[in-house]
Amino acid sequence: MFTETVYEVEQFRELEYQQQELHSVKFYDCTFTKCDFNETVFIDCKFSGCVFENCNLNMIRMTDCEFTDVHFTNSKLVGLNWTEASWPKLARQGMLRFEQCVLSHSTFIGLSLQKGLIKNCLAKDVDFREADLSKADMRYTDFSESLFGNTNLMGADFRHAVNYSIDPGTNRISKAKFMMPEVTSLLYSMDIQIVEE
Repeated sequence: MFTETVYEVEQFRELEYQQQELHSVKFYDCTFTKCDFNETVFIDCKFSGCVFENCNLNMIRMTDCEFTDVHFTNSKLVGLNWTEASWPKLARQGMLRFEQCVLSHSTFIGLSLQKGLIKNCLAKDVDFREADLSKADMRYTDFSESLFGNTNLMGADFRHAVNYSIDPGTNRISKAKFMMPEVTSLLYSMDIQIVEE
């Protein structure tokens, strides 16, 4: 199916490519629409300026893959270990953008995702510990059971986000935006009593 080593400005529609292996293929400014890559293993591939729309990327592996300015919309990305990918020493801003995606049971431990976008997503049981999410747009996302620890959330936007559990003592949240009533969850980690008159 993928016979070339480099694809530029290609449109891929309704591909069925589950439980396969893809080695050393580079994609520049390509669009993937309604493609199914369930449990596929990508090794040493590169995605730059690509868009994934309505795709199934559940349980994929991405060993030593590069992602630059990649946008996922209405896609399923369950059970992914993003730390397996190859990340530049000098992090660029906004490298990954997720809108209306399911990101549950995934890990972003220690990754630099400044000015990233995780908007209107389901991010249940996602590990964001040690990650840099400064100035990230996290609005309207459900963070049930997700982990934040030593995470840089400075200037991040959590307006309309729900079910997050963030300890202000172990995360950097200066200038981050939160809304009532969800923001009261930041108090739960403190040894205080909240009393209503």
